[in-house]
Amino acid sequence: MHIASKDNPKIKLYAKLSSSKKAREENGLFVLEGARLCSEAINRWKEDKLEIHSVFASENALEKYPEYIDSSLFTSRSEIFHTVNDKVCEKLGETKGSQGIYIIARMSNNILSGHSIKSNGKYLVMNNLQDPGNVGTILRTCDAVGVDGVIMANNCCDLYNPKTLRAAMGSIFRLDIFSCCDFGQVIELFHDYGINTYAAVVDKDAESVESVNFSCGCAVVIGNEGRGLTKEDARLCDKRITIKMQGNIDSLNAAMAAGIILWEMKRKK
Repeated sequence: MHIASKDNPKIKLYAKLSSSKKAREENGLFVLEGARLCSEAINRWKEDKLEIHSVFASENALEKYPEYIDSSLFTSRSEIFHTVNDKVCEKLGETKGSQGIYIIARMSNNILSGHSIKSNGKYLVMNNLQDPGNVGTILRTCDAVGVDGVIMANNCCDLYNPKTLRAAMGSIFRLDIFSCCDFGQVIELFHDYGINTYAAVVDKDAESVESVNFSCGCAVVIGNEGRGLTKEDARLCDKRITIKMQGNIDSLNAAMAAGIILWEMKRKK
């Protein structure tokens, strides 16, 4: 099916989902942009691991990115796959130099429970992180080192924010990601299943991450970009850990700190 009008209901839905967290939550849908990211989503759809609502691509994109997008799907599954013209692409595209491929997909609904936890698993908890770029970068790092799960607690920024999805580079399709509003419940559940919890803090008296034994099941908690973890939340964890620094630097970007700690966690499996 070819769509030539910006006023097509599916095009208007995409634009609304792209710009509004409220619309994403109300519809249970999110959007993706770019050849590689959309290709990963389509592969997940083929494996019945993702529900796709709509796919849009320009004729030029189908010719330019055949290694990512199977053009035959646009004729065989015309109820889902739609070609669009350049004017419609202008309405859909959020990034400069858009590649002309877009998707509307169904959100997953992963609920954290005891069934989600491995007794010897490695986990990362994001507590009230607000920057989509940081969250996406941390997810990508979690994917790279092979964590067993990621928990987003205490009103982290929207997992399905387009900026988060771009920064994550498809990692949301390869990670078990759980959202939980109550941080205390997350820590309590980990403790019930014998998972050691580590609060990452900026404190010279905390244990250096280099000396932490990550060989057993463990979960590292990264706090808000500006304020870090509250004292109350840090006390809920088994230990407070820190990255010892030199010179005049006293803290790191949240995504950078998470990357260093995750590497230590992987190295000491």
